[in-house]
Amino acid sequence: MKNFREKISLAILALVYLLCSLRYFPGRPTESLVETATQLLTVAPFLIGAVLLYNSFYRRHSGRRASLPTMLRLALSLGIIIEFFIGLYHYLEINRLG
Repeated sequence: MKNFREKISLAILALVYLLCSLRYFPGRPTESLVETATQLLTVAPFLIGAVLLYNSFYRRHSGRRASLPTMLRLALSLGIIIEFFIGLYHYLEINRLG
């Protein structure tokens, strides 16, 4: 049951990350899709780099690699935090411009 719970929590984290990455432009679905994909591709290298740094520190201190679910959970959690602040800036900028 623990494995099933981990899979569900990882799926929920992934959905929340995609929700935070969503860039919505009312009445312009193509622009919304393009901006969302651009946002995901812009943040992905930073998340991969953070996970690689975490893995190297973890390996140095414990002598073994971190598990894949742990690394995915870390990447998604960092992604949610980063995307929240970028999304907040994005929506405030849209409201400022009109």
